[in-house]
Amino acid sequence: MADLKAVLFDMDGTLIHSEYDWPAIRSELGVEGPSIIDALNALPKIERTESWARLEAIERQVSLCASLVEGTEDLLNLLADRGIKTALVTNNSTENTERLMGRFGLSFNVVITRDSGLYKPSSAPLIEAMGRMGVSRVETIAVGDSNYDLRAAREAGCSQVIIVNGGCSQWGQIADHAFENLPALTVFLAEYL
Repeated sequence: MADLKAVLFDMDGTLIHSEYDWPAIRSELGVEGPSIIDALNALPKIERTESWARLEAIERQVSLCASLVEGTEDLLNLLADRGIKTALVTNNSTENTERLMGRFGLSFNVVITRDSGLYKPSSAPLIEAMGRMGVSRVETIAVGDSNYDLRAAREAGCSQVIIVNGGCSQWGQIADHAFENLPALTVFLAEYL
């Protein structure tokens, strides 16, 4: 952590509470594979357009009830105070991401959404974020709450992978560090920065 220059954050479930019922959404959209994005992109054009519109409507609706995860502001303020760059890397849409960032007053050096054509579990969006910030893998840690976050960060070669919040019970044991909440992560990072 002594060489830390950047932190890559997931959004939903990590910094923002968003109550998605993914099994119901998958059922409604007729998605059976692991990636909703890949499944929708593989549909014929008319069906693809309709399915994407439905997913985006669901995301907009969920965002109306979204809330900031406790400790998000303190964590981002700590990183800003210590000169650590931040990126938001999310599989959500640009429109929804910008709406949530504006609503909660969040700011990042770089924001990568699925609309860039890069999305997790591929490491591509994380690598793109590091490139835009001018940092190397060994100077970067990733913070998320899901298996997709973990897989993408490992593939990207981030020096540390941290799982937080609800992902701890399922994915924490295979991450470098796991914290039940963001305040605990903030205390941990404050010791090293």
